[in-house]
Amino acid sequence: MILTGPELAHTLEAAEATHLSRQVAAYRQLSGREECRSIAICGGVAALTNPGFGRKLNHVTGLGMGAPVNSNQLAQLEAIYDAQGLETQCDICPHADSSTLTVLAERGYVVNAFSNTYVRHLTPADTYAAAHGGNGIEIIADRALVARTFISNSVTGFSLQAVNRPLILLETLAQIALQRSDTLLFAATVDGKVAATAGMSLIETPLGLLAHLYIASTLPAYRGRGAQLALLHARLTAAQDAGCTLASVTARPANSSARNTERAGFSLAYTKSTFIKRRA
Repeated sequence: MILTGPELAHTLEAAEATHLSRQVAAYRQLSGREECRSIAICGGVAALTNPGFGRKLNHVTGLGMGAPVNSNQLAQLEAIYDAQGLETQCDICPHADSSTLTVLAERGYVVNAFSNTYVRHLTPADTYAAAHGGNGIEIIADRALVARTFISNSVTGFSLQAVNRPLILLETLAQIALQRSDTLLFAATVDGKVAATAGMSLIETPLGLLAHLYIASTLPAYRGRGAQLALLHARLTAAQDAGCTLASVTARPANSSARNTERAGFSLAYTKSTFIKRRA
């Protein structure tokens, strides 16, 4: 399978849009906030949740995938975000319709960040490193066991990052993962103590079932000991067992998640640019 072509890009972007939509739906159910919603726009999806969450659960993905970008529709979306005190932020795939960059430029958008989309093609013959990687690392894949402390462990793991996020957002993201029936949960222990956690959602695509790996974090005291690489291998094994043909991960360039993803055999499918429209 070609890992850098438009067909795969459309599949990965559709899966990302589905993932974001399911996050919004889970948050709406958890919070009871009926105003939270996903809006279909020009081949993509715009997420609208709690303005206090910033861009994480309030951004656009998949814009221009298989559809031209309409300036009037984008202007209407900008007004919705602006009314919530939010800038409009769009993660744009390089395989988006040619109208995308033209309309974004005309409307005054600028690029302020990048993210990498990684993919791995899975086959029944694939084998992965054992779900324990020395250094006392063991993997727990029993959802009931992981769920008991998943929120607190996930929050602690994300608490020391290059970009600090509000505690309420970290808690909400973990709650959303617990809420979603399509998400499998994993924990890595070191000498019997939880060192890292991660999730994996299963998403149907035209190219088969896709495993989207996300919400992976390591507690500060256990970083650099291989826990996340062990979790990557465990999730790939689980994805294979579930019948997945593809696995995907999104990560910021050059961070530890990106490096671990490459070590686990993923290839870079493309780099997305985040276009932002500043509020007046």
